[in-house]
Amino acid sequence: MRAKTFWMARSPLYVLLPIIVMCLMNSGGYRAAAASGYYIAASQVDLAEVLPPPPPAGSARGRADLQAVLDAEHHRNNRVIAAALADLDQSVFRFADVMGSGFNSRNLPFATVFFQRLASDAEEADAAAKVHFNRLRPFAVDREIQTLVPKPSSPSYPSGHATFAYVNAIVLSNMVPEKTEALFNRATDYAYHRVVEGVHYPTDIEAGMISASVIANVLLHQPGYLTDYVRARTEVRHAIGLKQ
Repeated sequence: MRAKTFWMARSPLYVLLPIIVMCLMNSGGYRAAAASGYYIAASQVDLAEVLPPPPPAGSARGRADLQAVLDAEHHRNNRVIAAALADLDQSVFRFADVMGSGFNSRNLPFATVFFQRLASDAEEADAAAKVHFNRLRPFAVDREIQTLVPKPSSPSYPSGHATFAYVNAIVLSNMVPEKTEALFNRATDYAYHRVVEGVHYPTDIEAGMISASVIANVLLHQPGYLTDYVRARTEVRHAIGLKQ
């Protein structure tokens, strides 16, 4: 997929993501325990304070961002379209192609609920940032863009699908470090499919990477999360046939 390769090569955040994750995980700063949400509250992860603003529409960076969406549309083929549509499903089990056939809801009753809770908390944090930045979606800026999916009514920045993908990649790679590289590659594909679908810019995806790293850092300081994480990790590693 040439369009994706071009974006990844130009994106410093894609290269720096593992470093960002490790720095955040080892940092000591965090806020008080969750007052809403399951593990964390959106107020603990005020993404509007830490995300850089998206490039203004019409600026050089904004035009390049929009052109990347047009390029992704131009390079669509049946295989890419099928993969993008399959990844509409916001489920941790989209990572089963990396984790193995044992990674399914039947084998993971507790982990399934655990990851659903993470997804809900991440979505709440993202929603507040979307309202703050209020960025127009690509198809609202260029009416010629043909989306593959129904047009979302929410703002564009950051990408909730990208945040979801990278939160899962971070948590799963902690559970199964043997698969770290493949998990982050899968998250990149999952997130980039939103550009292919015509509903996000590459910078929305980059913001989702940052958002996921911030969310993961806050989670690591929540006792309730840590307790459930240990139980979910044990269940996951057993389900895919790895030693504890």
